[in-house]
Amino acid sequence: MAPALFADRAPVPPPSSRRSPAGALHLDALTLVTSLRLLPLCQLAVHFAHQSSISSLPGGRSGAPRVYREESLLLLALVRTLWRLSYQEVHDWLVAWPTLALACGLPLGRDGRVRVPSKAQQSKRLRAAGAPASELLFVLLVRAGRWMGLTCARDLIIDSAPILAWRRAAPDAAVGHAPTHHPRPFLRGYRLHTLLCRGTGLPLVFRLSPANVHDAPFARPLLELAVRLLALRPRVVRLDAGYWGLTLIAWIHTALHARAVIPWNPKRQKRRDGLPPTWTAEELGKRTSIERFFSRVLIFFRLQRPPVFGWSAVETRVALTNTAVWVIALAAWQAGRPDLIRSPRLVLAHVWEGPGE
Repeated sequence: MAPALFADRAPVPPPSSRRSPAGALHLDALTLVTSLRLLPLCQLAVHFAHQSSISSLPGGRSGAPRVYREESLLLLALVRTLWRLSYQEVHDWLVAWPTLALACGLPLGRDGRVRVPSKAQQSKRLRAAGAPASELLFVLLVRAGRWMGLTCARDLIIDSAPILAWRRAAPDAAVGHAPTHHPRPFLRGYRLHTLLCRGTGLPLVFRLSPANVHDAPFARPLLELAVRLLALRPRVVRLDAGYWGLTLIAWIHTALHARAVIPWNPKRQKRRDGLPPTWTAEELGKRTSIERFFSRVLIFFRLQRPPVFGWSAVETRVALTNTAVWVIALAAWQAGRPDLIRSPRLVLAHVWEGPGE
């Protein structure tokens, strides 16, 4: 039987919180976890991840049994991403707020108190689980948003953004060209290829690659994955000049029955005779939604240079970040505030704001 203090639902701010802006929803972590039923969603994502993965060899009898379930640790990683906390800060927050710990599915000890995983346990289990569970949780939330009517995904944008490697010795990172506004011509790291819904500014599908890979080969796989997983029927697909290609344009028109808005790239096609125009200046200007998305997400969730090492860890961090974006959007939509679906500071309570933010 749980102690009486577990029935106290008064929100407890995280250790690193400073203030939160006025005039917002101020949804605390307990309300967010329970109203969106995040624990069952994490359990479903873990179940699908186990079904899709290759079965490992049976383990021996040595070693202590696992105390914490995978879905609980996945939910803790999501909460840590939403409130931009460290592993130790999550541990201290759950110790101070046992009701939240129970809502995340953490077990009770023999003394009747909730057991909270240490920062080493959180980090170790998250690395062992890998990216599939986080990616499947993202897919489930996107499908939930489609079912709730949050997005129709008829107007799509494809683009990429660089992610810097935390260490220069990262074996999976590569050196690639930096964006034009960056002070350095080359960056070592990865590229995040994203398919975005222009109407809501929310990501639908993403892929990660080394920084030296060109963007063009990722357009069709992203669209095919979105059609297969989300049953999308886009009307317009917007891309920049780097994706120009007659094969891609023809596939978008014939297979997706959509209109491709791609500015002509003379480097990719020497002869322009007989080619129909695929874009106008007005249509091309609508691509700025994905630029705002990258600038908002990479800075707020600190994805410009995530403090993780290795391909699987970076992919997990990207999946958790995109999942956090959808959690904020669904919480605002459910609360009747569609104007806040892209505003984490106005949705979450106790958001940490440091100097200059």
